[in-house]
Amino acid sequence: MLTYFFPAVTSTFALPLTAYFGLLSARVIAARKKDHVAFGDGSSSPTSSTKSASATAPSALLIASRSHGNFVEYVPLALLLAGMAELKGGSKRVLSAALGGLLAFRVIHTEFGLRVRGGTGKGRVVGFMGTMGVLGGLTGYAAWLGRGYWGF
Repeated sequence: MLTYFFPAVTSTFALPLTAYFGLLSARVIAARKKDHVAFGDGSSSPTSSTKSASATAPSALLIASRSHGNFVEYVPLALLLAGMAELKGGSKRVLSAALGGLLAFRVIHTEFGLRVRGGTGKGRVVGFMGTMGVLGGLTGYAAWLGRGYWGF
């Protein structure tokens, strides 16, 4: 009989993370429709602008696109690491704390960072550093759980 272990914690946290991803995607779509932009963020080449970067606020489409892009850059890797740790027998509490923190940090990064004060809100740094901490922690935890494979 074939038996397998279902990564319940990772699967459970994939749900709200995917829902938030859907919200970020919807914001990009809405901004694209509003600005009539099919590709990119609607800005011209960064080298062709004569205005200084600090003189103009980022467009709603740019903020929505970067919020979406930042999420895509980090969340799949975190879910993969958490899933590997869970399949190796990782603690449900540790993984729940890590993935709950990841969800909170991604929301903080966007809602209190990129979407306030022209993308310079304090949540941007807090969310980024927290996300990096979660990724580093999950990497170390997964490596520690798999140390027997390497003979440690």
